[in-house]
Amino acid sequence: MTLVTQTASTSDLANAKNSAVGTARCTASDLLRWAGLGDQVSDQTDRMPYATRRVRADTALIHEGNPFEYLYFVCAGSFKCVQVDAEGYEQVLGFALHADMIGLDGMSRGRHASGAVALEDSTVAALPFADVMSASRRMPAIERLIQRAIGAELLRRSDTQYLMSAASSEVRVARFLLHFAKRQNALGYSDRRIRLRMTRRDIASHLGVAHETVSRALTALQQVGGIVVTYRDIEIVDAKLLQEIQRVTRGTWKGALRQGGLTGGTSPALPLGVPGAMASSFVGAAAARLHA
Repeated sequence: MTLVTQTASTSDLANAKNSAVGTARCTASDLLRWAGLGDQVSDQTDRMPYATRRVRADTALIHEGNPFEYLYFVCAGSFKCVQVDAEGYEQVLGFALHADMIGLDGMSRGRHASGAVALEDSTVAALPFADVMSASRRMPAIERLIQRAIGAELLRRSDTQYLMSAASSEVRVARFLLHFAKRQNALGYSDRRIRLRMTRRDIASHLGVAHETVSRALTALQQVGGIVVTYRDIEIVDAKLLQEIQRVTRGTWKGALRQGGLTGGTSPALPLGVPGAMASSFVGAAAARLHA
C-alpha cells in the first residue's frame, strides 16, 4: 500500500465527520489476498488501485437510504450493519469484519437498505461500483471477488436466521459466541479468546432479546463452565459444552443438563484470579444457582 493524499468523493465518506482527512491506496491484488483469493492475483490486479479511508469508532460509514455508489471492503477493524425504524430503534443486522464487503444491499434498488457504523477505528477500501462492474467484465478475478462477497453475505444472513431460531436466550448467545469464534479463527486468530468490540446492547439487538438478557445468559454460560467473561473479553473454556447447548431446540438447555443430555468436556470454570482452594465452593455455588 502506498500512502497518498486524496479527498473522498463518496457522499457517505464525506459525511463521516470523524473520518481521517488523508487516505491511502491499496490494489485489487491486496483485496484478493485478504479475501483468500491469492491465486487470482495478476499484473492487471496489481495495477488496479482503490482509495482507502480510516473511519473512527462510532462513526457512520454508510447512511441508510443514501444513493448507492460504492462497495466497501473492510481492510481493518469492524462494523455493525444496522436499520433504524421510524421511532429511532436501531436493529443490528450483523457485524462486518476484516475482508468482508459492506454495501451489497444497495445493488438491487440503487440505495443503501442499511447503514454501517464502525465499532472501532477501522479502515475500508472504497470500490466505485460502476468501475468494479466494468473491471469484472474484463478480469475474472474481480468478478470472483464480488461473487465471493455476495456468497459470504448470504451465508451470514443464513447464520443470523439460525441464531434467531433458538427459543432460549442462552442458546442464542452460545450460538453467537461459537459463530463469532469461527469467523475470528478464519482470519487467523484464536477461536477460544474473543474480544467483543460491539456492546451487549448491540448483541441483544442482533439476537432479538433484551440487553439485560444477554448479560444474564453470559453469566449462566459461565456458571456451567462454558466460558469465562472479563468485561468484553470472553474465553471459551469448554467448546464441546457450548456446541451441545447450541443444539438444544426443545425444552430448556438447563433441563437437558439436569437430565444428563449435555456432557461438555470440562468441569465448571473459575473466574480469572480465583485461587484453587476456592474451586469446590465455586463449583458448588454454580450448581446450586443452576438448579435453583
